[in-house]
Order: sequence, then structure tokens, then C-alpha cells
Amino acid sequence: MSQSIEVLNLRTQRDFQYVLKMETQMKGLKAKFRQIEDDRKTLMTKHFQELKEKMDELLPLIPVLEQYKTDAKLITQFKEEIRNLSAVLTGIQEEIGAYDYEELHQRVLSLETRLRDCMKKLIDLKKRKEEEERQVEP
Repeated sequence: MSQSIEVLNLRTQRDFQYVLKMETQMKGLKAKFRQIEDDRKTLMTKHFQELKEKMDELLPLIPVLEQYKTDAKLITQFKEEIRNLSAVLTGIQEEIGAYDYEELHQRVLSLETRLRDCMKKLIDLKKRKEEEERQVEP
């Protein structure tokens, strides 16, 4: 029995040493976990602050983006108006395209000549009228 108590005592001492060793390791792990948790909180705070600063830097871009969207809509409207205008101009060009440049030039010259003739006739009529009025007056 004394031998059993001796074995039990040795086993208890060995287990006690093992428990002490494990306790030291557990304290070390606990300290590491606390450090990791503190680092995580510090990093989160730091990252949050960095994100907040970046958001503050980007905040002035919101009105710029709104203006950009407005401008993009305006450009889309301009493009549509240009398409419509192009269609109208194509129609006019097709109408005018029926005449070549020389023919149009001849028409312009003819119209100018007719205009001059009309102006001469008007001047002649005015002179005749003035003469008639002078003859009617005693």
C-alpha cells in the first residue's frame, strides 16, 4: 500500500506539474487573445477612421456626379435633336440635290436679272407718274 501511495503521489506530482505548465500556457494564450482582440479593435477603429476620411474626401464628388448625370441627359437630348436635324437636312439636301450647282447658279442669275428688270419698270413707272403729275399742275 505504501508503494501504491508512492505511485499515486508521483503521479499526482507529475499531474500537478503538468497542470502548472498548462496553466502558464493558458495564461500566455489568454494574453495573446487579449492582445489580438485589442489589436483587432485598434485596427477596426483605424480602418473605420481611414474609411471615414476617404468618404469625407469623396463627399464633394456627389454634386459633381449629379451635374455629370444632368449633363449626360442633356447630351442625350442634343444627340436626339442632332439626329432630327440631320434627317431634316438630308431631306433638304435631297431636294436641292435635284439641281446641280451650275443650274442653281443660273437660276440665281436669272432671278437677279428679273429683279433688276422689275426695279427698272418701277423706276420708269414712278418717273411717268411724276411727269403726269407735273403736266396736270398748271
